[in-house]
Amino acid sequence: MTESVVVGRGIGELRGAVLGEVLVDGDAGYADAGRVIMAEGRPSVVVRCTGAADVVAALRYAEAQDLPVAVRSGGHNAAGFGTNDGGVVIDVRPMDEVKVLADDVVRVGVGATWGDVAARLGELGLAISSGDTASVGVGGLMAGGGIGWMVRKHGLAIDNVVSAQVVTADGSVRRVDAVNEPELFWGLRGAAGSLGVVTSYDITAVRQPTVHFGTLLYPWTQTEQVLNSWAEYAAHAPAEVTSSLQLAPTMMADRQVPVAVMVCVAGDPALLEPLRNLGTLLTDKVAEVPYAEVFSDMSMPADWRPRIRNGLFDMWWPDLTGRLLEARQQLPAMAMEIRALGGAFGAMPADATAFAHRDAQFMVNSVLMGTREAQGSQPAEFDAFWQTLRPNGAYVNFLSDPTDADLDSCYPESHRARLAALKQAVDPGHVFRSALSVPPRPEWTGGRRHLMRWAMRSRR
Repeated sequence: MTESVVVGRGIGELRGAVLGEVLVDGDAGYADAGRVIMAEGRPSVVVRCTGAADVVAALRYAEAQDLPVAVRSGGHNAAGFGTNDGGVVIDVRPMDEVKVLADDVVRVGVGATWGDVAARLGELGLAISSGDTASVGVGGLMAGGGIGWMVRKHGLAIDNVVSAQVVTADGSVRRVDAVNEPELFWGLRGAAGSLGVVTSYDITAVRQPTVHFGTLLYPWTQTEQVLNSWAEYAAHAPAEVTSSLQLAPTMMADRQVPVAVMVCVAGDPALLEPLRNLGTLLTDKVAEVPYAEVFSDMSMPADWRPRIRNGLFDMWWPDLTGRLLEARQQLPAMAMEIRALGGAFGAMPADATAFAHRDAQFMVNSVLMGTREAQGSQPAEFDAFWQTLRPNGAYVNFLSDPTDADLDSCYPESHRARLAALKQAVDPGHVFRSALSVPPRPEWTGGRRHLMRWAMRSRR
């Protein structure tokens, strides 16, 4: 019997086992389902999962056919992890429930987008600090941590999770929290993508119907002054103030683009005043708005392939300003955003979650814009520049071309050892595999297929 006949029979059985759609090449919607913002994949099959049972069926199909697995929500992952070639894509977008439970806890399906979550919660005066882009999926952002516009007031999005439902590699559907499977609960908060398929999170929302949000613009000629003054203020700012400084690429037609300081105040608007005095203020576009309006959306030409790197820094020093601005001139396609952390983000103990870098005060995120052809030799220079910066760590969600060194930067040694042991317990066959997932303990040997079959049988 040919392989295509066997696969075809398997697809028929899969379609009979799930409530959601099962798409293969040639089906309407297949090409769109295999495409994410940073990559175009050609998976063997896409399973649009409506619930945990569909995820279990998709994993069993992948195990039976010995196919790699990718999990897709909003499709924004910088490295394109939401798709693959020749494997199974578990599309969680149909799981988009947003349900308010008791005590302002909200059950959020991982297929929902944060713009939709914010809009629906805003009608009730509730909010969750969670990213800044409306079309980003809940599952993707939560997998790495979730740095939002109230990160200094309320911490990472994962810091407010009280429980989660997850399907692990053996097909088990587990509800985990601080009491039930606490080690897996620890790992899901910062490394969820390598441990299973989360189907929903229960998250404590806050009563924050409005914030003061917007942009302050300063002359490009004052870039160094504004950056140093902003960094000095941001390192000790009140927790109610979350801000970032943004520098456009010098390749833009008008190279005299103002320096933009974006700010969100979840408290007294008078706290804005120091940010209005970083230099010669050109424009003040800060206003009180519903929290849902802080979410923007992103679009770019289809042929662009941005190269994205970031670093977490425990402190700022003037030399760092000079090095960033020098690199900006040498790399005309590079845009930069510097985000202030600290506050509630840093109040969480370093070992409380799989996200480790609680001492970080700043995150420098840089994007090399344009097509690969237009970038020319800049990617190599871009990577070389980052090797000289030596940050204290990295954020897993903002890396487009990850390396082994990046994995070390995302998860320091103590966290890696703990994650490896957890991975050995819940995914010894390394089913949920990417360049940024910690593998099982190195003493494990054997075939993925053998272990998966053993695990499936043991749970049936």
